[in-house]
Amino acid sequence: MNLIPHRDGLLSDPVLVVGAGPVGLVFACEMLTQGIPVRVIDRAPESTLHSRAIVVWPRSMELLRRIDAARSLVDAGNRLDGVAFYSDKKLLGSIDMSRMKDTPYPFGLTISQDRTEDVIRRRLLELGGQVEHGVELVGLHNSTENRADRPVATLRHEDGRTEQVHAEYVLGADGARSAVRELLGIPFLGTGADVLFAIGDGPMQGEDLHTNMLLYCYTRTGALGFAPFGDGQFRLAVSVPGWDERQSPPRELFQRMMDERAPRRGVLGELRWTTVFRARRRIAANFRAGRCFLAGDAAHIFSAAGAQGMNTGIQDAANLGWKLGGVIRGVVDERVLGSYDPERRHAAQRVSATTGRQTGWGLLHRRSHIAVRDNMVRLARGTGVLQRLGAPLMSQNDVNYSVNQGVASTPLADFAATLRGQVRVGDRFPVFASRTADGETGDQWPRVRLDRYTVLMWAGDDRDTAWQRRVDQLRTVVAPSVAVVDVSGWPVLAGRLGSRPLAVVVRPDGHVAALDESASPQTVGRALTEVGALVSDPESGVSEAVS
Repeated sequence: MNLIPHRDGLLSDPVLVVGAGPVGLVFACEMLTQGIPVRVIDRAPESTLHSRAIVVWPRSMELLRRIDAARSLVDAGNRLDGVAFYSDKKLLGSIDMSRMKDTPYPFGLTISQDRTEDVIRRRLLELGGQVEHGVELVGLHNSTENRADRPVATLRHEDGRTEQVHAEYVLGADGARSAVRELLGIPFLGTGADVLFAIGDGPMQGEDLHTNMLLYCYTRTGALGFAPFGDGQFRLAVSVPGWDERQSPPRELFQRMMDERAPRRGVLGELRWTTVFRARRRIAANFRAGRCFLAGDAAHIFSAAGAQGMNTGIQDAANLGWKLGGVIRGVVDERVLGSYDPERRHAAQRVSATTGRQTGWGLLHRRSHIAVRDNMVRLARGTGVLQRLGAPLMSQNDVNYSVNQGVASTPLADFAATLRGQVRVGDRFPVFASRTADGETGDQWPRVRLDRYTVLMWAGDDRDTAWQRRVDQLRTVVAPSVAVVDVSGWPVLAGRLGSRPLAVVVRPDGHVAALDESASPQTVGRALTEVGALVSDPESGVSEAVS
């Protein structure tokens, strides 16, 4: 096994990832991209052929770009231009993803989860990783009091033999019935009533069927979700009042619901796969216990409305990936790991509330309640609020991590900041990760470092030789652990950064960690210390905080 530098010596045992779904695979790729050995196990004997997650939103593609998987995923998926909402077969409003201007991916993708997994798994193999199928976690000893103690995992193989693994860290990405969560004794707390849905995949024929839009169709008898995979294939999700969950729902059920609820006539062919599931809302009491972490469905499950579940898990993986990688390699302070739980918990709570509300809105049956909902959506469409608030909300580009500074963002505050074009601490910023942060990329946006903090220096109206000396001095002070990029020549950022000098400390996942209006080496250095950036040479194993 390859050894990598660690601030306390050499790391010999890998990070153990339990669960080889999209979330576990993305996290494993994050580790391998940073040169950190990882072991991925999954109790299933092989990859799943059927799945519920079918939409990848823009923010997930931005984060998948970090591991060089976004391009392959785009090539494999069907572009989704937007989302439309119908009531009693009449259009209420729509969200147009193509109007988003601050992302390389102004669209969603419809792609089955097994194909998403295939793309990421291929990237894992390219990076030198592999998945061990048929290996189950059956024991986990973890010390939450002494975080220097490594967790000990007991694994059982298909042939019945067991082994113990002393891992540096453990990630539980093993789904809603997470063995990691259960062995750690972390409660899975629920809110809201369960809602039963039948889902099915298959071909459909009809005139003017939407082939690039995700549809939500509401009626007094229930809701219908309708997503195109391309090539005449579709996913249907219909609310049902009750069902024997041991039986697969038949084609006739979906056809009847299409006839009752869809705005356009479509004739279903033979469905490849059908099932039922309960749209539960659960969030783990803790996302971290010592050196063990939870991500994806192991940490939270939501209603399927808005197709947010897998996308939220991918954000978990990216959030923890750069932090844990930086800590292991000694380029960020270990205390940044403490921000994983509050940041991702706040994000999960917001998604849970939003998807729960959308599910409830789709199941209204009283005429007065339906009228209020429909009029609100029409008003939001007419005023432009539906587009300006809905696009970043649906795409998950509106995630804010200011909760780490003790201030939890709200949808209203986020919308007000969006209207003003204001950049705030915690916001996602339209810069994207790459292996280097130097030079022009040919992209519309500057680069930030993949594995450590980057300081974006913005001169405003005062870009002169004195400004360049200030940038050079900062580079001398903080190199090599922190990259410094002068972005004053990038007009795409002018609307966000204004006319006055500003230093923007950006995390590897593209979120703003700090803003410094003085933009001096001394004040920027203090800001870097506060957010946990370290000035160090990873090859030397020496780490010192910026002073």
